[in-house]
Amino acid sequence: MAKKAPKAQSRGKRYTNAEKAEILTFVDKHNAEKGRGGAAAASRQFKVSQLTIGNWLKEAGSPSPRRKAKSGDITKTLKRLGEIHKKMAKVEEELSTLRKEYAVLKSQL
Repeated sequence: MAKKAPKAQSRGKRYTNAEKAEILTFVDKHNAEKGRGGAAAASRQFKVSQLTIGNWLKEAGSPSPRRKAKSGDITKTLKRLGEIHKKMAKVEEELSTLRKEYAVLKSQL
């Protein structure tokens, strides 16, 4: 009797940089308005685990809302964050395209 091959484990949903930027912007805006709870609110609204959102925040270098120093106009900062995320997503897409082209050319050698 032949054994069945084990099922390949799913690696979960992959989020685009644009989706991540939208969620992180929501978290920052919520935290700016209410002081905390942005990750929990984003988790409920976007159906993403709080752990995942927390990891994205760490990767982005975003400080914890508890340690955040009160600053002036948060709107400018949020707008700039959104601009940077969009630019990063565009550059990463371009890099992905270049890597694919590089791999094709390299395989022709």
